[in-house]
Order: sequence, then C-alpha cells, then structure tokens
Amino acid sequence: MFNNENANALIIGFAMFAVFFGAGNLVFPPLIGLMAGDSWQIAVVGLTVSAILFPIATIIAVDNMGGTVKGICRPVAAWFTKAYMIMWIVFILTCGVPRQAGVGIESGLLSVFPALQGNDGLRIGLLVLYFLIVLALTFRPSKIVDIVGKYLTPFLLVCLVFMIVLAFVQPLGEPAAPQVDTVFSYSFLQGYQTGDVAVGIAIAGMFVASIKAKGYTDVAKRHAMTLKAAVVAFLGLLIVYGGLLYLGATGSGMFDSKMDQTALLNGLVHALTGTTGNVVLGLGIFLACLTTTIGVGSTIANLTVDLSNGNISFKAMMIFVCVFGLLEACIGVQGIIRYTFWIFIAIYPVSIALMLLGVFAKFIPNHGSWKGTISMATLIGLFEGLMQLNKSQIINLPLDSLIQLYQHIPFAADGFAWVVPSVIGFIIGTAIVKYQGGDPYPMSEALRK
Repeated sequence: MFNNENANALIIGFAMFAVFFGAGNLVFPPLIGLMAGDSWQIAVVGLTVSAILFPIATIIAVDNMGGTVKGICRPVAAWFTKAYMIMWIVFILTCGVPRQAGVGIESGLLSVFPALQGNDGLRIGLLVLYFLIVLALTFRPSKIVDIVGKYLTPFLLVCLVFMIVLAFVQPLGEPAAPQVDTVFSYSFLQGYQTGDVAVGIAIAGMFVASIKAKGYTDVAKRHAMTLKAAVVAFLGLLIVYGGLLYLGATGSGMFDSKMDQTALLNGLVHALTGTTGNVVLGLGIFLACLTTTIGVGSTIANLTVDLSNGNISFKAMMIFVCVFGLLEACIGVQGIIRYTFWIFIAIYPVSIALMLLGVFAKFIPNHGSWKGTISMATLIGLFEGLMQLNKSQIINLPLDSLIQLYQHIPFAADGFAWVVPSVIGFIIGTAIVKYQGGDPYPMSEALRK
C-alpha cells in the first residue's frame, strides 16, 4: 500500500505539474532573473510564492471545501461561482489563448528558423495556420493530440532540465547587479503573469475527482494524498522556474533588459546550447503551446455551453475563441503582456484571498469572514488594475487623488495593498454574522459544525 500510494502521488503530482507548467509561461522566469541579477536567490523566493506555492495551494483549498469550485465560492455568495467562472473564461480568452499562440510561434516555430524572425507578415500567417490547426483538431478529435500531450511534457521537461543543469555547470557569466529596487516584490508581482492561482481554483476539482477515483474517498486519506501530490508538483515547478530564472541571471551582463521576452529566451538558449538547442526546444514549445490551446479552448467552449444553458454552441464558441485569439496574438507576445497585465493585477488579490480562506477553512469563523475578505480584495484588485492601465499608457484616468489615498495603505509600495483591507473586511464580516446569530455556514456542508 505504501508503494502504491507513492506511485499514485507521483502520477497525480506529475499531472498537476503538467497543467500548471504552461509553455506560455516560459518567457517570464528568464526576464525576472535578468532583472534580479546577483540577487536571483531572492527572486526565486518571490516567484516561488506567487507562481508555485499559491497555485498548488489552490488544490488543497478546493479539496478542503468539498472538492469543487462551487464549494469554495459558495460561502461568498450563491452567485459567486458563476461570476468566478465567467471571470475565468474572460481571463483565459484574453490572456491565455493569445499568449500561448504568440509564444508557440515566436519562441517556438520561429526560433527553429531564426532567419525568418522579424517578418510580421510571416508571423501572422503562421498564427492563422496555428488557429486553423486548433480548430481542425478540436472539431475532429484525433489521437495525435493525446499522443503529443502524453509524451511532450516529459520530453520538454527533460530538455529544460538538461539546459538548467548546463546553466549551473557552465554558466553564461557572472550575474550583474539588480536592475530593480525591490527584487522580492518585483518577482512576486511578475509571478502573477502565470495566472495559475485563478486557473488552479477553476480546475482543482478535476484533481480532487481523480484522487477520489483512485479509491481515496475517506476525507483524511484524500487530504493526505492531495498534499503528497502537491509536493511533487511543487518540486517540479521549482526546478523549472527556478532554473530558468537562474539562467536569466547568468545572462544579465550579456542581454538588454528591454529585449522582447521571447527574443531573450531564444537568445539565452542559443548562447547556452547553440542552434541545436533552439531547434529542439523550439519544436517542443510550439507543440506544447498548441496542445495547451486545444485543451483550454475546448474547456472555455464547454463552460460557455453550460453557462448559457446551451444557447451558445460549442463550435460557435470555439470559432470565437480562435478568431479573438488570432486578432490579439497579432500584436505579438510583448504587446499581449503589456495590454493584459492589468487583468492579472486585478484578479490576483481576490484569487489569493479565496485560496487562503480555503486552505485555512477550518479556522474561519463564519461566512461573513469570506464575504468581507473577498469584497475588500476585489475592490483593491480592481483599483490596482486601473492603475496598471494608466501605467501601461493604455488609458489615462484621473486617479491622482485616489492614488494618494491608496499609497497610505500599509504595504502598498511593495504590491501588497490588498492584505490589510482584506483583514479588516474579514474582521467586520465576521463580527456582523456573529452579531446576527444563527448558523455560521448555512450554505456549506463542508464547513458546517
């Protein structure tokens, strides 16, 4: 039984790793390392918390709340589950699908043929082909997708681990001085761009169901297996993200921090392994992005069918996903990051707050605690999203007076302005429900005492 449990933990943990490890996320750790320079260890800690620990913790949080997204959203409000899933669809549609396509072409296919880079007409033509393939394989499911998905993640992981080991054995150079003032905050906030906390809450139920299907129906045993699998996924992501961050740090004296992130990744790989490395990794990234887009695109379409009660068909939504993804991907990965970073900034406080409430659910007094915390985290997140829109020069809202007030919030300068207001919301919400009396959790079987 012990060996079987360990085997199950490895299988489920590797599945968690494969879902959170998106090839579209590979462009972020090298830039963080480049900016952190010789403070790369601090950057690893910041990135680990926001891009690895928090996303993995969402599975534990959802498991604590009965194993479904409805279970973790229900203490907030009856309508919150639907609202969260709509937010997730919009998030993946605007941030995930276009970026996967952009990275798949720019860091994937075009890195195999470097002489063709810089040709926007060709890049857009390849993006059209990319989404036509997505549609073809979605409308006519093929074993090709299953085969590629089954073997590609291990192949890509082996390639990345090889490069990471090589980076430590034969570093490109000595890390330079940091190019940012607060390395931890910078790396923590950049970790938002993986989007995996929001994704984790939405898809964690899939892993809980898989654990139950393996016979772990007892709550205590299911929790223990979830924790073991989470550790496996955590270590895998730490090796990959931490290693790529270190690779960027070793190139901090060679590459310009203003480089396009896809060009930086390609340049680092070429400097480390030569043309062969670019070709092998490029093909792997292209295929990984393609299969990821097929998976998340199908998920978006299926969820839309459910949320619309069948009024929107799967095919119609899938065509919309691909057309929208193509139009946004045409601006390039750097442009996508610029125009969508505000969305990550806006949704992460509420996603982190929801995750923390789920992880520590048995210590949360009543549903008022959830309502107060989520309300304040949402408010701060939305305002920070608006500030990021101004900062990115996408819009120019008159926010000066509100920003002055915002700057007086504790930890605002470090990117954690949502923490204290959320705690205040927690206290006020708890007190209101406690004063009203009655069942602290009338809507949740998982928390009813």
